[in-house]
Amino acid sequence: MICYIQFVQRPLFAPDVHAELVRTEHGGSVRRGRRKLERPVSVRRPMHVVLTSHRARGPWSLRKHERAVRDALRAMAQRFGIRIYDFANVGSHLHLLVRARRRESFQAFLRSFAGIVARRVTGARRGKPSDRFFSGIAWSRVVAWGRDYLGVRHYVFRNEIEGALGVHVRRALEAGPVRTGHLQLSLPRATTRPP
Repeated sequence: MICYIQFVQRPLFAPDVHAELVRTEHGGSVRRGRRKLERPVSVRRPMHVVLTSHRARGPWSLRKHERAVRDALRAMAQRFGIRIYDFANVGSHLHLLVRARRRESFQAFLRSFAGIVARRVTGARRGKPSDRFFSGIAWSRVVAWGRDYLGVRHYVFRNEIEGALGVHVRRALEAGPVRTGHLQLSLPRATTRPP
């Protein structure tokens, strides 16, 4: 009988360290209350970024400041060399699908864009500060090309529909047409004319 021995290379890192190295998400509620880690940034793949604000209601809604948000996005993307694949303004949060050429430029873009949007919406300026506008730090995730990228673009598109037309329209589009067990025809009732 021949016995085959399987040689397997031992992992270089411990499982918990390996999990930290392959993580793709950062910010939002991820790792809240635990030690800080560096934001994963890819210069070869796109990133999905979400900036959320619980204070963006009424006159501070991001939808009411659509032009200012788009102008700030365009200016900061051009300044830091960020490519914008997709963008959605939902009112209480912003979705961005972006790609950066350098880590430093991505971090500077996030910092500048969030600061400019917060100042334009709240009207804060030197001598007239406002409280924090965005809730926590921006959530981001490195997106793989292919199916993952197309899925994120579709998700951002659905959020754009929700921001423009409302959550009920988005739910109706996601659910599709309502099917009933039987076909109902609505024919006009025959009315009898008096002789």
